[in-house]
Amino acid sequence: MNEQQAKALAEIFSGEAWNSGSGIWLAAYWRGDGRYIVFSGDAVCEYEGEEQFDRAIAAHTLVLATGDEEWWVVTDAEGRVMYRNPELKTGWRSQEEAEHEARGLQSRTGERFTATPLPNVGVE
Repeated sequence: MNEQQAKALAEIFSGEAWNSGSGIWLAAYWRGDGRYIVFSGDAVCEYEGEEQFDRAIAAHTLVLATGDEEWWVVTDAEGRVMYRNPELKTGWRSQEEAEHEARGLQSRTGERFTATPLPNVGVE
C-alpha cells in the first residue's frame, strides 16, 4: 500500500496512516474496546492492544488476495487439500512456506505431504 492509499483508507474510518519503514504504509484504527485494526496492502490484522501490536502478535489475520499471485496448499498422498486458512480456502503465498509446512506434517505423522499450486488443485 502506498502513502495515498493508506491516507485514503484511514480517512474512511477516521484512522491514521503511517509509514512503518522501507516505504511500507499502513492504515490503522483504534477500536473503542482497545483493539487495534491494521490494514496493509497484503492483510488486515486485529491486535488485542498496543503491546500485542508492538510484538506483532495478531489475534486475527485476514490475508488479502489480488488474484494475480500464486497460492500454494499442502496435499497428502490421497489428494486431500490442507489450507493455511481452511475457512477462507487460502494457502501459503510461496512454495517455500507450503513445503516447510508439508515437511513438518510429514515429520510429525510419517505420511507423505507435498506443496501444490492452488489453481492446480481439484477442489470445489
